[in-house]
Amino acid sequence: MESKAIETLLEKYLEAETTVREEERLRAYFTSGDVAPHLQQYAPMFTFFSVAKEECYSGKVNIKPGRKKVYSWVAIAASIVILLGVALDQNSRVNEFGTYEDPELAMQKTKEALEMVSRYMNTGTEDLGYLQEFNSTKNKIVKNP
Repeated sequence: MESKAIETLLEKYLEAETTVREEERLRAYFTSGDVAPHLQQYAPMFTFFSVAKEECYSGKVNIKPGRKKVYSWVAIAASIVILLGVALDQNSRVNEFGTYEDPELAMQKTKEALEMVSRYMNTGTEDLGYLQEFNSTKNKIVKNP
């Protein structure tokens, strides 16, 4: 009877469906030494788990203090230098938005800019003449009322 219950628990254990209490029962059974012959293959595993549970590391861990503090101070200093560089660069720029001191020169430049815009607009409207021809030809063929 005990063997069947242990086999059932072992199947649940291998499927990862056991509770902590059921795992303790399996561990106690396999470490007791009174294990059924067909279940002997699982005994070393549970014995290892029991031994490993009792192990603890007794050595010293050397931690070098201050290493992270140096990196954080370097990062802060680099951030401050970058911010100062950006701020000083912004102040040194002269904000000229195409203004002219001489009104006649400003008028001449404005006329040049408007003539350039006019030229580009006219080249775009030349192609519309072909579209007008196409529409009149289409209307003759389709004969819209």
